Amino acid sequence: MDGSTASLIAIPIVVTLSLAVWLILVAYAAAHPRWKHGAPATRADGQLRPSGPRVADRIPAGADHGASADERAKLAA
Repeated sequence: MDGSTASLIAIPIVVTLSLAVWLILVAYAAAHPRWKHGAPATRADGQLRPSGPRVADRIPAGADHGASADERAKLAA
């Protein structure tokens, strides 16, 4: 066998400890799920906004061509 006696002792210990730490971190992450994309968005009054498409996303393309800027802002809010 090639290598020193110290490496034959140190390598299995380091590899075993590294694997144990990695498995503990994976178990911790699985037990503590978080929001996928950060914290949930809140409104000004502190309530959570419902998830789903925004009002502006539900308006068919071209449906608001005649709307004024105020009406578009109201629809997008």
